[in-house]
Amino acid sequence: MPKPYCLDSNIFIQAQNGPYAMDIVPGFWTWLDKESASGRIVSCRTVYEEMVGFGDELADWVKDRDGTQFFQPPAAPVQAAYQPIAEYVVKTYPQHNASEFLKGADAWLIARAQVDGMIVATAEQLVDATSKKPKIPNVCKQFGVEYIGPYEMLRQLGAKFTM
Repeated sequence: MPKPYCLDSNIFIQAQNGPYAMDIVPGFWTWLDKESASGRIVSCRTVYEEMVGFGDELADWVKDRDGTQFFQPPAAPVQAAYQPIAEYVVKTYPQHNASEFLKGADAWLIARAQVDGMIVATAEQLVDATSKKPKIPNVCKQFGVEYIGPYEMLRQLGAKFTM
């Protein structure tokens, strides 16, 4: 089995706000559930926590998956892997940007992918090393964690949404 994917919140948000809105492409959301049940895609509890407070259809979708394998809390090894990622971000980026990055799910997502041998799926792009803002691909690269964009992930998983 190929490596599973660990999804960033922007995968869900951009899908709902863009080409895969629940009322337009419900098959995308059914596909996510199927892929999660097969263990090919997951996310993390901190992504759940970011999205559950939106008060919209996406928040309802996320709440319906509470307690499933889709949004598991970090196990002890993930908690341990988070620490060096947080230390790197704090040492490398201005304090306000590091704090913003660390208050969200991004570092947890990377730690989970690192520990569980996953590929991070994110809409974020790799930025120049002189950037003052930490981005998931840059931190993934620093820690040897693979990352991929949403459309590449869909292609690799053979997603097809037909009428």
